[in-house]
This record gives sequence, C-alpha cells and structure tokens, in this order.
Amino acid sequence: MANFDGPGFAMVDGYWIQTKAIDVESSTDISPYLSRLLEDCVWNGNRAIVFDVYWDVKSVETKSEWRLCSVKLSTKNFCLFLRLPNTFTDNLKDLYRFFASKFVTFVGVQIQEDLVLLKENHGIVIRSSLEIGKLAAKARGTPIVEFLGTRELAHKILWYDMSRLDSIQSKWDEAGANDRLEAAAIEGWLIYNVYDQLQQ
Repeated sequence: MANFDGPGFAMVDGYWIQTKAIDVESSTDISPYLSRLLEDCVWNGNRAIVFDVYWDVKSVETKSEWRLCSVKLSTKNFCLFLRLPNTFTDNLKDLYRFFASKFVTFVGVQIQEDLVLLKENHGIVIRSSLEIGKLAAKARGTPIVEFLGTRELAHKILWYDMSRLDSIQSKWDEAGANDRLEAAAIEGWLIYNVYDQLQQ
C-alpha cells in the first residue's frame, strides 16, 4: 500500500490531511498512490477527487505551447502533488487511466479551459468532471458564485477561517516547500468540503 509519508497538516476543523509530493521520473511508479486515492474516495462515500493542474507555457512563433507540469489530487484524507517531467514517459499512462476512470468524479474550480488543454496538448480525457462553481451557483441561486476562485468560493459556502491559507499566500515567493504543500492540502480540503456540503 502506498505510504503518504509527507508532512501532515491539521485543518481548521481539526481534520488531518496527509500529503505526498513526488518528482515523477521515468522509473517512478505512481500507480500505488493513485490507487490509494481511489480507495479513499470510494471508502468515504462521495466518490470525488479534487484536482488542480499547473502549466508551463512558452511562446513559439505566433502561438503558445502548453505543457502540463504538475497535478494536485485531493480526497478527504490525502493530498498528492505530482511534479511531472518535461517529456512524458510510459509510467504516466497510469495518470491517463486514472483520469479516465468512470467510477469517480473529478471536481475542480474553473476547470473548463484545463479540460480542453489536457485533451488538446496531452490526449488526456477526464470522463467525469464537475465544475464546482457551477454546482454552487445552481444550489445557492447565486450566479456570481460560478466565477469565484478556490478561496472565495470556499469562504462563501463554508465560512471557514482562511487565515492560515492567507498567511501562506501573502508570502508565496518566500514560502518553503512544506508551506506550499500545506496550501495545496488546504485548498483541496476546502473544495472537497464545498462539494460534500452541496451534495447534502
């Protein structure tokens, strides 16, 4: 079983999130970690995995080239951060299969452009995805909610104390690896809880 042996972080409600950050190389087997995330989301009943993707963009002549450089995946108990190599290798087929799973819903904030870029630039298709802002706007009858970012959306729906996340983000350039991982864990946990609350 994959061991999420990175730092653990307490959330504002006392809940504990265990993390793992991996620099993916050609020999790295990420499948045990992806399996652990699937088990956790099924075990906790809502079958949701919160995801966020990060891009490197470079201009080539008259157009931009987009390359997926990292992926954040969160469940109720775990946050996995994958830093991807410049050239995709066979071991990343596990990530392609993971995203193609029809048994879970991949939940994110402002993900429509990311879904298009994943397909166009890497051939990655997410079979079941949910834009949490659209769900929140419909559930609350407040259209503007659809266009909020992670922090603002979570604050609007949950009213949680955001001071720790604000503290890390206000000094982002000086933040160490653990602080950035904690921010990733907090954001994933917030969106997981927004989704969970909207399902009630």
